[in-house]
Amino acid sequence: MTKEEALKQFANLGAVWFGNSKQHFAFSAYCRLNGWNKLADKWKEEAEEEWEEAEEVLTRLVELGCKPADLQEAMKTIEFPFYDDPKQQIESDFEPTAVKQLSDLAAAFADDYPTQKLIYKWIDDEKNHMAWEAQYLNYIDKLGYENFLTAMM
Repeated sequence: MTKEEALKQFANLGAVWFGNSKQHFAFSAYCRLNGWNKLADKWKEEAEEEWEEAEEVLTRLVELGCKPADLQEAMKTIEFPFYDDPKQQIESDFEPTAVKQLSDLAAAFADDYPTQKLIYKWIDDEKNHMAWEAQYLNYIDKLGYENFLTAMM
């Protein structure tokens, strides 16, 4: 991957995280409305973390010399589908290839320690994210869907 391709992919992370953040904030509000407060808290926490990650991308791009007009692609928000069903939301958000993609991106920034350090932090965050999603999907399988939703109240 060329440095230009790596920077573009890096900028796209910001767009993805802005979009995910919107989706997760909306889903958090929906969960709270339905009384699934534990689930609402978890999705709100995820939304806030993704917003911070998007901000980190933009800040790092500026530090790398991007000007505001250069950030148009990173500032756009990718649209994500909105779900009414918690299981569907969890399943759609579970992305097992994300760690590999981030690892490849980190390798492309081998000569840029600050950027690589950020990416490694995001790899850890993504591993944690996937772990709780896998755990919740396991709870659904073991408890049954209705019991899972009751446990999330």
